[in-house]
Amino acid sequence: MTIESRLQQLIDALNVSVLEFARQLGERRGEKVYHILHGRLKPRYDTIEKILVAYPQVNADWLLRGEGLMFKQLDSPSAAITTEERLRNMEFLLFQLTERITLLQQTNDQLLAEITALKSR
Repeated sequence: MTIESRLQQLIDALNVSVLEFARQLGERRGEKVYHILHGRLKPRYDTIEKILVAYPQVNADWLLRGEGLMFKQLDSPSAAITTEERLRNMEFLLFQLTERITLLQQTNDQLLAEITALKSR
């Protein structure tokens, strides 16, 4: 999953518009965020930093690398995670697992087809 798609998921999970999200980062208009979301720009370090400052509940590892949960855990002092955010985290993890299962099934099907083709030779 790309950082652009994670950013879109974050905006959706926060239930804010792209314009509101951009304004929280100190942008007057949402053009820069729109360009990032559509792959025309890559987010720079300062943009990532602004996101993490504006939304301290966001897990930096998830945003940067797609690792872990979207939002920080409760035991983190700077994270006040709500039940709704926890549910979103669980939905996201289920989505990731479903994607992985689908990919594994496709790989399995391809391998079975190759084995069958080799046996018939």
